[in-house]
Amino acid sequence: MIDTRNPARPSKAFSRSYVAPELQAHLDQGGTVEEWLGERTPIASMARISADRLKGDAIGVGRQHKNNARNAALHNCAVVVCYEDNNITAAKREIVRPAFLQMVKDITHGFEEETGIPLKGCIAVERERVYRLPRDFVALQDALVMNGAGTFIEDETPLNLVDDDGMVIAGLVTSGTGEAEVCKIGKRVTRNAKDRAEEGGVPGGPRRFGWLGAAKREGRLGNEERNPAEWPYLIQMIKKRSEGRSWRHITGWINRETDKDGNPILTARGGKWSEQGVKGVVTNPAWWGGRILDGEVIKDLDTGDPKLGKWEYADPEVDQVSYETWRLIMSGVSASRLHRGMMKPPTVEASGGETLRVGKYLFSGILRCGRINDLDEVCYSKLSGNKATGKNAKYGDYYRCGDANCKGVGRRVAPVDKFLQELVLSYLDKHFAGTEPRTIPWRGNEKLAGLIVQRKKIKESVTNGEVDWGDVHDMLTRLERNIKTLQEEEQEYLRAEAKKNLLRGWSREKWGQMELDERKEVISQVLVSVVVLPVPKGRGDKAPFDPDLLRVSWRKGKQAKLQSEDQGSLPGLDVA
Repeated sequence: MIDTRNPARPSKAFSRSYVAPELQAHLDQGGTVEEWLGERTPIASMARISADRLKGDAIGVGRQHKNNARNAALHNCAVVVCYEDNNITAAKREIVRPAFLQMVKDITHGFEEETGIPLKGCIAVERERVYRLPRDFVALQDALVMNGAGTFIEDETPLNLVDDDGMVIAGLVTSGTGEAEVCKIGKRVTRNAKDRAEEGGVPGGPRRFGWLGAAKREGRLGNEERNPAEWPYLIQMIKKRSEGRSWRHITGWINRETDKDGNPILTARGGKWSEQGVKGVVTNPAWWGGRILDGEVIKDLDTGDPKLGKWEYADPEVDQVSYETWRLIMSGVSASRLHRGMMKPPTVEASGGETLRVGKYLFSGILRCGRINDLDEVCYSKLSGNKATGKNAKYGDYYRCGDANCKGVGRRVAPVDKFLQELVLSYLDKHFAGTEPRTIPWRGNEKLAGLIVQRKKIKESVTNGEVDWGDVHDMLTRLERNIKTLQEEEQEYLRAEAKKNLLRGWSREKWGQMELDERKEVISQVLVSVVVLPVPKGRGDKAPFDPDLLRVSWRKGKQAKLQSEDQGSLPGLDVA
């Protein structure tokens, strides 16, 4: 089962899978899957929402699962496993949908990976909930073909995606997202944006902080007129940065500010400010009237000066900020993702031609800040390793929280690493010493071998002249694709097993032979996090290291499963 939700960082965007509630209740009472199914066909319920605008715990996908269960019963089918991608689009190639990918794998092999519950297809309220891109359609179709059953139900209607009888073409055309259509739409959007930019037209897209949204009745375009309530705060952020204040300082300041009614100053989307959000609005040239196209500021062809847009922007005399202010700010922004599309300036080498590189730190990423931040919440931001310099160099490198909304906590690297490393090693000695390294056979070995044999026989038939190449071309094309998919899944599985074997056959000698990345991988498999509490009042910053200010959270679930595979149940396992 998969579950990408993080209780410490709640988000609407997540993927998960779980046993259908009705089946789970039956199993909890001591029943079996076979008893519950009877003569019904076991299928998966796929639910997906591109934008979760409802408040609550994934209400939209929950409704889809409810409808899927009811509609499956109309065709003597039963939903046994639920897969859901919440707040995740299916129309962008770069977006990964973990639940969909896991469902495709499970249908391919005919059963859910962890529980062994059989699967013979899937159901969705509409096919767009499952696939929109051609590649996803092909992946689902291949899975149904290799499964052998090929059951796919859209709402109340069974669709045949297995046999190439014209339904395949319908499946792609009706989705409205063929590869050519996606490319055409993308080019159209890009071309329109360029035309508007060169003409100085008002930028489209979502409302930006500092401007009002669209109002059809008033004839106002989005991002055309300044928002009187937000504009002063945008100007203040710009001025602070031009005066040399850090992004962290500005973020903390704006998050503490309130309007005349005592309400916090939120982003255009109604959320709290992050450093990235502040950088985004301050470095955007729209506030002084400019636009960037193909890495360059758009300029007037006659004068050579920046071309000013047809929207309201800063007045240099009133707001005391201008294009030159923006150029000053941008001179200190070199990272490409923060450079607003501008061409990156040439890299200036350090004196002597050498670049100082700060090394990695063993527990960076695992350590979390335990201070109550400026928003009256536990910060829980990651602590990163920092090189000690200047007068503090004698104390050694240190871990530090860099969240803009928190005063942060810090600890010296040496004592933290020494204490936590010994803690992790002792834990591994207790629970994994004596286990044997092994690789559990991949579930698709037999299926992959069968497809390879099938491909060999078809090619031999063509060579011997028993069949014509044109008659088997489509079949071979699909076979090659299916074989490649299974081989990639096999490699992914073997890599995951290799990570597990970092713990199996554990010994301290093994730790000594590991590279830093391998050690960090081992740590991530047994630790969820280590919360670093602030030093109590009255105790100096240079006081001796206190391990009681570290709150360790051990990983369970998948880790416990790994232990049970090798040793059986381990009584007294101390995980939290």
